[in-house]
Amino acid sequence: METNAQKPVQYRMPHLTDEFLYQIIFCMEDQSNEYCLDLKEGSLVQVEFIDQRRKEDPERFLDIPEWYPSDGFRTMEKFVSTLRNPVYRERLREALQSGKGVFRQFKDTLHSSPPLERLWYYYKDKEIRHRIHLWYERHDEAFRLSGMGEVPAEHTNELLLEDFQFVQELEQWIEQIDELGKRIIDKYEHSQNQRDVLMAQYLKEAWEKTRDDFYFIAISSGEKFAGFIKYRCADNSLVQVVCYAIEEEFQGLGLFRHMVENLSGRLWEKGYRELIFPFTADTFKIEPMFDETVPIPLFKKISVSLERWGSSSEDPYDTESFV
Repeated sequence: METNAQKPVQYRMPHLTDEFLYQIIFCMEDQSNEYCLDLKEGSLVQVEFIDQRRKEDPERFLDIPEWYPSDGFRTMEKFVSTLRNPVYRERLREALQSGKGVFRQFKDTLHSSPPLERLWYYYKDKEIRHRIHLWYERHDEAFRLSGMGEVPAEHTNELLLEDFQFVQELEQWIEQIDELGKRIIDKYEHSQNQRDVLMAQYLKEAWEKTRDDFYFIAISSGEKFAGFIKYRCADNSLVQVVCYAIEEEFQGLGLFRHMVENLSGRLWEKGYRELIFPFTADTFKIEPMFDETVPIPLFKKISVSLERWGSSSEDPYDTESFV
């Protein structure tokens, strides 16, 4: 028996190309219009223009993921919580808590630091892409099984490459290096703690210039001094770092790691094979950065409380572990 009844059309999600992904992101962030996906045409359309067609064939159209201002605000809060730079973390938190013109103040604060601004856009883009990938996984079995929605590992060094340049000409930046050293040394020198005074003396000696010194200097895209590494070549294969520092506004961006990687590559090309790094009180926190290279410990100084040592050790003179 023949029938005129037609089978429902089976629509499929279009292939998620980079271009189509950018189109979805644009539509999600457009707060003035609503969009949906036309599965028949494989294109994005404004909801107001397809009311009748949607009533006739509701399976043909699919709402795109939502992205409200509240989503943007939560993303900003998450981004700020990931920052290691105390200066900009506090500034951005103040912007988020201002209550008026939050988005504008947040963007203005980011704009004052191009590297941080670039990290923000990278972070926000990753969050939106993740939401789109989840949406695709819900509506496209092949996409889910292919694993295309997996979020790639974060690599932000490429972002820093565009924001900093490295130079070794000292003359133009010597005043900034000396000023940075003075601020760091003063912090210790004016302390009432004798350990800090000793630290200040150590840093003074490290900052003193000799004819054997070489400098590796980071400059931001805005021609601002960002930090430096001072080193000496001990012999034909060994390089010893004397001191190093990053300006506060550029801390927490991964700049120091990027500097070490870049400097190491240059030294390797010149035939050097080993780099010795010193650590002081504030820089011990970066020591794990070198774990992947399986570093060899050379020497380390610590401050021990004799009162705590004497009261906590059953036999403070036991030297068995040193034999």
